[in-house]
Amino acid sequence: MKTSHFMRWRILLAAVVLTAALSLSACTVPWQEVTVETVTANGLSLPEVSGFIRNDDINEALADCFAPYAQQVQTVTDNSDGKLSIVYTMKLAAGSTDANAKYRMSMNLTDGRENLEVASAVVSGWNRVAPNEGQDLSWISSADVAETALSLRHVGMDIDFADLQGNADERFTVETFVKLYEAFAGKATDVSDITVGGDDDLYKKALKLGVINAYGAGEYEFDSQSYVGQVETAAEAVMRAVERDVYGRQSEAVTGQEFADMIRTFFMTISPEEAEDSPYLWSAMSEADVNAILDDTGMKEQPLTRRDGAELVVRIMQNGPKYGMKYRDNGLHFIDDSDSIWVRRAVTHGFMNYYGDSMLFAPDEGLTVTNAIANARTYVMTRFNDWSYAMDYSWDANYSQLDVVLAAGRVARYFDGRPDEDKQFEVKTVINDRDYDWFFSQKNTGDYSGVNCMPSIAAMASHWYDQNSTATVRKMRATSSITDGWTAYELRSGLDAYKVPYQVENNDLESITKALDEGKIVLAQYSDRPYEMSGHCYVIYGYRQFKNSTTFIINDSDSLSSRAEIFGRQAGNGDELEANFSLWSIQRFVSDVTVIG
Repeated sequence: MKTSHFMRWRILLAAVVLTAALSLSACTVPWQEVTVETVTANGLSLPEVSGFIRNDDINEALADCFAPYAQQVQTVTDNSDGKLSIVYTMKLAAGSTDANAKYRMSMNLTDGRENLEVASAVVSGWNRVAPNEGQDLSWISSADVAETALSLRHVGMDIDFADLQGNADERFTVETFVKLYEAFAGKATDVSDITVGGDDDLYKKALKLGVINAYGAGEYEFDSQSYVGQVETAAEAVMRAVERDVYGRQSEAVTGQEFADMIRTFFMTISPEEAEDSPYLWSAMSEADVNAILDDTGMKEQPLTRRDGAELVVRIMQNGPKYGMKYRDNGLHFIDDSDSIWVRRAVTHGFMNYYGDSMLFAPDEGLTVTNAIANARTYVMTRFNDWSYAMDYSWDANYSQLDVVLAAGRVARYFDGRPDEDKQFEVKTVINDRDYDWFFSQKNTGDYSGVNCMPSIAAMASHWYDQNSTATVRKMRATSSITDGWTAYELRSGLDAYKVPYQVENNDLESITKALDEGKIVLAQYSDRPYEMSGHCYVIYGYRQFKNSTTFIINDSDSLSSRAEIFGRQAGNGDELEANFSLWSIQRFVSDVTVIG
């Protein structure tokens, strides 16, 4: 049978299509069959693929593509003590089709959790390798820089290290640490209660977190340069804020290992540069030396008391700078609640100054996270003063942008490795505030300003209860004839004079939070001084509850806080205080509290 011209054309066309399809099929590699691993060749970590028809050709091209980058990064990984490595990954590239599969090969620097892409190339068809445009790796100057980049990325903060040029100003430092806090918290900082700063949200966030100190309610301009003190202040503020707001641990006791890690974090944040042959090297801050001290004392996993903390910092100090610190062991006879030589040495050198002018007292009390962070900073900054003299290292040395980011990375590494399930975010907030001003300061309230704290909280209670109250601190003082500080008797007499209802309740956490839950406020006396008869007082009008700890929200007529007008309000209005310390200082001084409402 004869075949028509038209039929012959159709058969020919079908044959061409079939041949083309077979040809394309031969060039297409199923994704599941392609694998990649990292191998060592000539001392370099290079990729090796399999699953292609011409594996050898592709691997040779890939080696040529990635070898220059591997050469540079290999030194960084070698100097990281096994913390960093190079890995290669491959995935289908954008624009890949069944007819022409494209694979994106990436070279990554990794710490086992997060990756930083170093270079990439595209493998297409079955034997073509096209490197992407070369990347500038000058920012990978050390293992520390690379670890910092990965640590920050791990907590959700991506930094362009290639763009960190020149000296940092204060605004750059503040912004870096605020971003670090927000990366941990997973949300922007709420500044709705900050009434100063105009439209500058960064300034408001910095005030909220304590990253900078407030300088009154006027205009504020960031410094044109960033100094040592600014950086370590920001580091401490973020550590405290993360522990409080993210992990809710401010009330927990720290172990010896945690306290040592805090000290090392602040030491590395400041990171004074020393020559290898310097007689002032602080060799005790090496991880091995610190671990040896922890093992010798048995403090590694032990919850610390203040006395333990004193011993730990002094033992580290003794192993430290080689210019020979001389201890005046018997020079502090006023420390009458401890005969520990470690306590005396720590106080002598300013290492253990916990609360105001209290130095170190009640040494059997636990060392909590909040106080340990502040104390670690005190210790390191005290030592830094000695370094600055001994090494001619300037206290007001400028920080570069890279220095600031490295400091932030070291803070991030302090929290590295904590699993997400450890996060103990705030679970309850109770604030019994008023929509009008009811705060009174005791300052400038007449002849008794220095002891007018109790008349001040009585006046606050009167205005909280009755917006139209006529009470003032001077008028409240006039309800009593005594010329010294008030006791609870005078306080309650003053409340009676202005017809303010009150109840006397136990001074424990359950009683105080129950009163606050009922919409009431609490007037409390306390002493955090070595001598119990030196007391003070405040109004507790709210609390923040975490799974593991509690923070009281207070009004203090003489301000526990050194951050004047932090929210655009008078100093002491709206301070926060860790509840365990608050209760300890109340219970050692009085047996009850006064509840208003």
